[in-house]
Order: sequence, then C-alpha cells, then structure tokens
Amino acid sequence: MTDKDVFILGAGFSKAINDAMPTMDELSTEVIARLKKSPFPIQDTLYQLGSNIELWMTYLSQLQPWLKDEHHLRNKALATEIRGHINDVISERTTLSMEVPAPEWLNSLLKEWHSKRATIATLNYDTLVERAARKVSLDGHEGIIAESMHRPYFSDLLARRGEAQLGEERIATFSYFNLHGSTNLFYSGRDSFYGETIFRSKAAPWGTEYAGYESYSQGMAGDKEVLIIPPVTDKLTYFNNETVRRLWQEASQALLCAKRVFIIGYSLPMSDLGMQFFLQYSQPDEGTPLYVIDRNNDVVSRYKEIMPNLRVKGKFAGTPDVVSDFVNVYPTLPNF
Repeated sequence: MTDKDVFILGAGFSKAINDAMPTMDELSTEVIARLKKSPFPIQDTLYQLGSNIELWMTYLSQLQPWLKDEHHLRNKALATEIRGHINDVISERTTLSMEVPAPEWLNSLLKEWHSKRATIATLNYDTLVERAARKVSLDGHEGIIAESMHRPYFSDLLARRGEAQLGEERIATFSYFNLHGSTNLFYSGRDSFYGETIFRSKAAPWGTEYAGYESYSQGMAGDKEVLIIPPVTDKLTYFNNETVRRLWQEASQALLCAKRVFIIGYSLPMSDLGMQFFLQYSQPDEGTPLYVIDRNNDVVSRYKEIMPNLRVKGKFAGTPDVVSDFVNVYPTLPNF
C-alpha cells in the first residue's frame, strides 16, 4: 500500500463549486428540452424511457435487432446531437461559474492535493478544476501547469497544429484523470478511433482574462469533435482508444494501491455498471478507509454493498455543505 490519497469526483463535486453546474438529472432535463427544439423528430420510445439521458444514450448507441439500417443511422445522428447538447450545457454552465471567484475551499483542496501528490479521477466533463489549478499559487508556482496535472497523455493543439510548444515548467503535483473525457478534449468523432491522437486545448485560468487565447486554441480543433464519453450503461465503443484505456488503467492501479479513498458527489447509480465493475476490481487492501462525501446519506449504504472489504465512512454525508465541511477537516484526518 502506498501513502497516496485517491479521489473520485462526480457531478456533486462540480455542483458544490457552483450551483450553476448541473447534476445528471438537471443535465438530462436541459438536454431533452433542447432536443425538443430540434427539427428532427424524437421517437416515442425515448420518451417512454423517462427523462434519463443515460438511458436515451444507451438505447441510441446500441444496434437494436428489430430496427432497420435507416433507423440505426437516425439513432446515431440523434446520439451525436445529444453529445453536442451535453457539451454546450456544460460549457455554458462553466462560463457562468467563473463569473464569481472560485470558492476558497476549492483552492485549499488543490493545495492539499498538490502537497500530497494525490490521484484524482473525475467523471465530470467540465474544466473547473483545471481552471482553478491554473490560478492558485502553489509552492511559489503561479498555478499548476496543465501538462503537470494530466501528464503526457494528450497532445497540445497548438504544438501539433502549427505553432511551437510554449515553454512551461513541469512541476510535480497531483495526477488528474478525465475518465469520461472533457469539453477541452478533441478527436475525430469516428465510432472506432483506436490509435488516434487525442488533442487538448488549454483551459484558461479561472476568470476571463485569457478567454481570447482559449477561443483561438479551441478554434484549431474545428475539424474535430469534443471527446465526451456519454453516460451510457455500455461504454465499450468509447473505450477502444488506447489513450483512454491508459487513463482508466492508471486510475485503477492508483486505487488498488490507495491508502485512503474519497468519493465526492458520485452516487454510483445502478445503471452505471462500468463504474461498479471498476470499483470492485480496483478495491485496495482490506480495511482501507473509504470516505463518502455526498449530500445524500443513502449513498453510503450503496458503497458498503459494492465495496464490503473497505471501511466505508459516512461522516461527511447527508448535509448541504458536505464538501466544504470535508475540506476543512481533510488536512487533519487520520491516515488509517
């Protein structure tokens, strides 16, 4: 066992940063509302699935044996449209969130992650952590360099698309894994993208002072699609790229060797079989403490069921300000 802390972040973490960030239910509601304005009709079958965008995407991404080829093509087009709406909603809410300063507890948490060289695996699509990390001062550095957070997984758009790589000092800091993609990651959009380079545009520091530079960086990806691995129950199509798999493999290895595990704002829904299998396979040593930080206290029993060999702790669950409350005491939590 190592001395590393491992964090898993869900939508509740971004929601705690700023209430403008959507939960999965809110994201589903917003995306479906935008789909209703589309000139393309939506099948009644999808509405019968309710307002769960995860179920919609699961249905659309699979080849249903009773449908003809033309129906499959329509489903693929609608799935692509949904991914675009997800990107738009997250990007718009991220912009809203940055109209106010980052909460102080986030800056404090970033400093703790940095000093502990923690591993963070996020299931969120937004770039709030990256933006805040580029703003906060750590050990004399004016913000963490994104390459230091992500390590050399993604190719910088500017370096690979016509401009010289900007010289930036790499520093030892926390590892940050975008397991479900991000609004600043880009690929071809093809069903099969094994061997493809995944490009990354640089998220500007928190605020708007570098917004023009960021727009230019993203403009270099005009022929690409945003890499967003949607909330489908079967994600195999999206995991056929070796770079994406490497992220999951290294996150799994970090979890297997974790001294402490912290899951913030992720309720582990029954439909997310991929994450359930990931957590069960990657369980660290028996008795390792797992802290569940969530507004919903019922989530604690779910983790006790899925990861029975760990000491699941729910002392930071069930209150509205659980994330900031946790961050305040995190530096003093015992290492056992």
